[in-house]
Amino acid sequence: MIETEKKMTAERPSLWNIYLILMKTRVVFLLQATAICGILTYDLKVGYGLDREYTDSLWTCLVVLLGGSLASGGSMAINMWYERDLDALMKRTEERPIPAGQISPNHALIFGISVSIIGILLVTLGTYKEAGMITAFSALFYVCIYTMILKRRTPQNIVIGGLAGATPPVIGWAAASGEFESTFPWFLLIIIFFWTPAHFWSLTLSKRKDYGNAGIPMLPVVRGEDVTRNHIMAYSVSLILISLVMAIVEKTGLIFTIGGLIMSGYFSYLSWILLKNKKEDDAWNLFKFSNFYLYVLFAIVIIDTAIHIDFY
Repeated sequence: MIETEKKMTAERPSLWNIYLILMKTRVVFLLQATAICGILTYDLKVGYGLDREYTDSLWTCLVVLLGGSLASGGSMAINMWYERDLDALMKRTEERPIPAGQISPNHALIFGISVSIIGILLVTLGTYKEAGMITAFSALFYVCIYTMILKRRTPQNIVIGGLAGATPPVIGWAAASGEFESTFPWFLLIIIFFWTPAHFWSLTLSKRKDYGNAGIPMLPVVRGEDVTRNHIMAYSVSLILISLVMAIVEKTGLIFTIGGLIMSGYFSYLSWILLKNKKEDDAWNLFKFSNFYLYVLFAIVIIDTAIHIDFY
């Protein structure tokens, strides 16, 4: 009996680690990396020609990274609180802190709300109110629209709900500039918006039974795997077209024009392999590459802005 209790204590994560799991820190870090892109592209394009210094960029990056991570991570924790019944039914999520009994639902909810509010306030007070407004919108949209309304009701949940995860570049731009009327950050938002369905559907293809058992109407469960593969292909090709339009409208340089097309082209190639072979391994390979794709593409945007080489 004593040995069993010692084993359970040893296996139980610390409260700090439980908080990190609730916040889905890996997902949050990926999204906040795109916010940094919004900050740096504004400063490289406009800010340094006005009154902003390198120290301003550093401060804005730190505030947005911390505040944005807290706001986004808090909404993720609220998501886990609300979906604790579904998480208990899926092998992929049954060991999350709430269904595993590592933290009480009320504790997780209070933590999520508190952390989200702190994050929104940090962005609002540490940068511009416009950035704080979009940060608040993103957190509320993820919790109230995606989590509480869309996810259990429509197979298009991730398409509409993906708007919440697509806002960080606009938040970053607004945090540096105090405005979000410029078209450049919205192109970055559109890229993430179209990337999201292909990213998540490739995951759900390999976890289809899990979602089906939990009664979540993800596209592979409701419409089948073939329809899902076709949708993934369509969204992947859209990324090529969006990169082309962005290159023309925003007059991006040679680095983004070529680099963006190569990355989006390879993304589409992997989607075509999945469509052709219909193998679960191909879905998983696409999912893994999709994370790498977003990091590299946004790094290319920053490099292209810093070292602008005219295409013609």
